[in-house]
Amino acid sequence: MPRLIILSKAGTPRQINLAEGRTTIGRTDRNTLVLDSPLVSRAHAAIDVVGTSVTVTDLRSSNGTLVNGRKIGVHPLKNREVLEIGDVQLRFLSVVEAARDAEPLRLAPRTDFSPFDETAYPRTIFPRR
Repeated sequence: MPRLIILSKAGTPRQINLAEGRTTIGRTDRNTLVLDSPLVSRAHAAIDVVGTSVTVTDLRSSNGTLVNGRKIGVHPLKNREVLEIGDVQLRFLSVVEAARDAEPLRLAPRTDFSPFDETAYPRTIFPRR
């Protein structure tokens, strides 16, 4: 499940899981995610999750929405990108894909062994019988 790590100057970091559909971000309690800052617009941005696709849309906010320092209108989010909404930073973390099933390791018997040559390794100590 994709998630956001919220880093605000006023509080401790929080983690928010993003459900399928739209998550609105803003200053009023009408939003899914409320950010209490005068630099955040009442309806600032929206994050849409559709399957594995996640996009962020600026909702005509006063200060704009930035992703990795660039002002955006609509932007497909990638893992570890940083959103800036007012004075709040949000780090996006995408779903970590499970490792694909690897073919099991199979050990085949080796048949190309040659007999050990004691003369080739004179320092090797062999027990005598």
